[in-house]
Amino acid sequence: MIRAMPDKQKKIVLWAIIAVLALVLGFLWFKTSILRLEKIEESVKNINIPSIDYNIEENKPR
Repeated sequence: MIRAMPDKQKKIVLWAIIAVLALVLGFLWFKTSILRLEKIEESVKNINIPSIDYNIEENKPR
C-alpha cells in the first residue's frame, strides 16, 4: 500500500504520523509535569521554617 505511493505522498504520511505522535507525547508530558508540580507544591507546604524573632531595639550600639 505505502510502497505503491509516490514519494510526495509517503512524506506526507510520514509527517502526519510524526505530528500525531508529537501531539500525543506533548500532551502526556504536559499532564505529568502538572502532576509533578502539584507534588512539589504539597511538599513545599509541609516544610516548617522556624521563625526568627529579632528585636532591633536590643541590638543598638551603646
